[in-house]
Amino acid sequence: MKLELPKEKVFPMPFRFWVIVAVALVILMVNGWHPVLVPLVMFGFWGITASRGTVLRSEDQKMFRYYSVYGIPMGSWEDIRPNAAVVALDEQQSVRQTSYGGTMRYQESQECVLYLVNGTHREKVKIAKVSSRAELDPYLPILENEFNLKLIKFSPAVSAKTSARRRNRR
Repeated sequence: MKLELPKEKVFPMPFRFWVIVAVALVILMVNGWHPVLVPLVMFGFWGITASRGTVLRSEDQKMFRYYSVYGIPMGSWEDIRPNAAVVALDEQQSVRQTSYGGTMRYQESQECVLYLVNGTHREKVKIAKVSSRAELDPYLPILENEFNLKLIKFSPAVSAKTSARRRNRR
């Protein structure tokens, strides 16, 4: 069985790429063909179509993490580790932009990221990113039944050296 997890847009706000495509197409129509405008249009469509995703295959327990441009996925098949599990973590991202005129723009977003983790939780591999955890609910039973990947709480092992360093810092 193949399971395709939700795709993630590389550029979540592709408006600037639509503007690049529109301006280049208008100039092409007004001035005629120019060699510089074709790569500009291609760059715009690259930004609009760029996405990341993961496909899991249960027959041989492999995953295909890919980067897709123009609808063409590029990546390689990797083995899913035998003692792996999945972890859903909420991540908050904030962007602060200031212009020369002193105008400030602040934008916050909260997303849920699904990671594939090893037994010690030291290695995390991002396999899906969605806007809310509810979007992952249809995929979790399939991950558990077909791929033997249980949803667990994220709790990385803390080494004795790290514990001692934290104790001494207090």
